Amino acid sequence: MQSGHNGDGGKKPVKKGKVPRGLSFLSVRYGDSSHDATMKRVYPPAPTLARALLLSFVAYSSTLQGCIKYTPSRGELEQRVKDSGGNIPAIGSEEEFNAYERSLADRLQMLISERAYLLTADNSMMGYVVGPGDVLQVDVYGFGDLKTDAEVSPQGTVSLPLVGEVDVKGRDTPSLRKHLTSSYSRYIRNPRIDVSLKTYQSNRVSVIGEVSKPGMYPLRRNGQLLTELISEAGGRSQIASNRLILLPAPRMEGLQSQGVVATAPDQNTKTGMGVEIEMDALIGKLDQRPLLIPLMAGDTVVVPEAGNYEVDGEVVNPGSYKLASSTSVIGAVAAAGGLTYSADVKKVEVIRDIGAGKKALAAIDLEEVGLQGGKDIRLRAGDLVRVPSEPGRFFEAQVVSTLNGIFNGVAVNKRVN
Repeated sequence: MQSGHNGDGGKKPVKKGKVPRGLSFLSVRYGDSSHDATMKRVYPPAPTLARALLLSFVAYSSTLQGCIKYTPSRGELEQRVKDSGGNIPAIGSEEEFNAYERSLADRLQMLISERAYLLTADNSMMGYVVGPGDVLQVDVYGFGDLKTDAEVSPQGTVSLPLVGEVDVKGRDTPSLRKHLTSSYSRYIRNPRIDVSLKTYQSNRVSVIGEVSKPGMYPLRRNGQLLTELISEAGGRSQIASNRLILLPAPRMEGLQSQGVVATAPDQNTKTGMGVEIEMDALIGKLDQRPLLIPLMAGDTVVVPEAGNYEVDGEVVNPGSYKLASSTSVIGAVAAAGGLTYSADVKKVEVIRDIGAGKKALAAIDLEEVGLQGGKDIRLRAGDLVRVPSEPGRFFEAQVVSTLNGIFNGVAVNKRVN
């Protein structure tokens, strides 16, 4: 039986396995006497009292030295701020995080569906509306002297033998064929007219950003593939992102081609939203066909810079890192030198900008991802990966670090002496 002094100067017995009031195992771990009332109070046995006091001293001295950097989880941080009566910037939930990702995928599927008709040979020219600068090749079968190449004027007209000036603006090639057949019918019985585009100039698309030759390019046909445009622009630069953004132009309503008049505008155009497209999907894989994205006049393709992401908290080398094409949370932690002993691997957080000035957070269990094949999260430019501290392991690590510093100092003194 051990004894301690009471307030009257007498001795008050302290039972074995107890420590003086106010000094609990929890208070030693957290460096103060406060703790969650719902947690069970656990007292160290008497033989470990010296160890408990040492832990308390180490935690206190480490705090004075400024060497502790505790990274609370989002939940802990919110609770601390709430308890102190303060406010913390709002961050969207994991549901909002996932909803944002689904919305991007939905936009892409909508674009693919609405432009699928352009991938057929019969329709690829139907959507190409003739405009100034285009050169038409017109051939009247059986009348070789009427064959001609005619450039569309700024007013949208062409000058043709026999029929003179013909208005062609707003028409695609099937509509032009029908219109010219009607014009030549005044002079030739049952004329057979063939119209083709020899030079494309009026229907243009733009590509900007990280490509070798940004600028405006004429469409060779309506439905020309996105990969063809990127190739024509000299390919992506070395710092280009793996994600492209397509800004669809308003669809031309009232096309005068027979049978395909007045198709509705793209839904993405109505909402003013860009469509995100993975370059890897456009190229395809061994077990996956390339994604075919047809272009239309007025489209703009943005090739952004790859950008950076940040890793903070319980990693060896926190900081900012260049985003590679397929960087995930696991890859980001590896790039930052791996986890420290104090890391809470079950509550790793990804904070992402989801537009309109909002951010959202998703949590991931790295143990489940690494050992059980759980789903990882692919990162985007600007993402923040936070690895929070696990309280118990954090203070254990601080104790070991402090003691190692003491031991190293003793060893140096011995060598000097």
